[in-house]
Amino acid sequence: MKQFILVVFILLSGCSSPPSSPVDNGISSDLPQGHESDYTVWTFLEKYPSEKLVVETLGPPDSVWIDEKMEFKMLYYFLPELQDYNSIEINLNTGKTAGFEWD
Repeated sequence: MKQFILVVFILLSGCSSPPSSPVDNGISSDLPQGHESDYTVWTFLEKYPSEKLVVETLGPPDSVWIDEKMEFKMLYYFLPELQDYNSIEINLNTGKTAGFEWD
């Protein structure tokens, strides 16, 4: 009988609720700096920041292309949940964002 009580006590003391985990707010972001939404990125790009600030904020792009006239550089960021690339166009003369497509 004492062994039975001991076994029950061990089982009950070993069964505790799992540790609480942080609440998932449902927002998925693949951006390295922890941006909360694509809208946050869009409002940032709407201010036409410099290339340096874009890379510091969003991280290094997945792909970079320069047009044949050497006027623009395209920074491409791949978003796996969309299976698509978002792009930022940088004017090579000014070093600032000239345009962007961010979904």
